Amino acid sequence: MNRIGLALMAAAAAAMIAGDAFAGEESQPFAPTSQKFYLNFDMLAPADLECDASGPGVRVKKMRDIAGKPVLRVTGNVWDAQITCSRPDGSRYTTDANREQFYNTAAPLRATVTYQRDRDAMTVVLRRGDDINDIVEVAHKSFLRVVPGSRSMDSSLASLGGMNSSGANEAPVLRGD
Repeated sequence: MNRIGLALMAAAAAAMIAGDAFAGEESQPFAPTSQKFYLNFDMLAPADLECDASGPGVRVKKMRDIAGKPVLRVTGNVWDAQITCSRPDGSRYTTDANREQFYNTAAPLRATVTYQRDRDAMTVVLRRGDDINDIVEVAHKSFLRVVPGSRSMDSSLASLGGMNSSGANEAPVLRGD
């Protein structure tokens, strides 16, 4: 029985290396991690959002749900990841919800942004695992609209009619701006 398991693991590793070689990328060694974070959006979010995460030791997989909303799967060094989202009209957002809770090997931390078009600071609901009723925290004002390089929120009418109702001093500067 152990031989079958080892053979399957070797075949999976060979398939991963071959797939990377055909894609023109270097193969990354498999490194299990206990830090898993999934960011998704409620039904009111625009489908044209694009999200990404960066940082040392961060691995990212971008997907879409059945309604076309982005789903960002972040593994590796999730705690230090900087998560940013943008829209084609130039609106940019960032969140630090990945730093709100501890990580364990039992289940990933799942975050759902309750998107509101006219707000600069939105709520993120954090839950553990696949149980929708296992809410561990509601992180208010943790999904923020930002102006590049300004440490202030975007309250212009051109950027979705932001209201800048609260938290303007909390908006972080995005890297690369």
